[in-house]
Amino acid sequence: MTPTMEQEILQQEEQLAEAKRALDLGAIDRMYADDLVLTGVMGEPTCSKTAIIDEIKRGVAERESARASGRQIEMSAENEDMKVVRHGDTAIANYRFVVKVSGPAMNVSRRYRATNVWMKRDGRWQIIAAHMSFVLDRTQAAMLSGDGR
Repeated sequence: MTPTMEQEILQQEEQLAEAKRALDLGAIDRMYADDLVLTGVMGEPTCSKTAIIDEIKRGVAERESARASGRQIEMSAENEDMKVVRHGDTAIANYRFVVKVSGPAMNVSRRYRATNVWMKRDGRWQIIAAHMSFVLDRTQAAMLSGDGR
């Protein structure tokens, strides 16, 4: 049985999450189009595939530095609440991306809302546009509204 486009995109998104967990530069490079349009979590001006690759390289360097110094760092990255909508040879995936990092003097938990626009090019899926924003917890939201003082 041939997988549906939705199943293909769900598989692609899981592979992307795995590539992020593993900091797999090759997989990330293949999944993001060279002409990617991306808006990051802080709404900064549109950045490029190069910015993503540079961020992965920084993550690899930090991981290797931690290992070399004997620090144990644990990380998880999971997709939740995944929705996929098809538009011809293009699909839009929208989901929550949850990242947790813990180690000596470090306990980070972040939730993001992500949208990836996938297009089939030369027989393979690539992300051509993406947007990611923070999902605030109640304490963070209250602080932004002035109620958390």
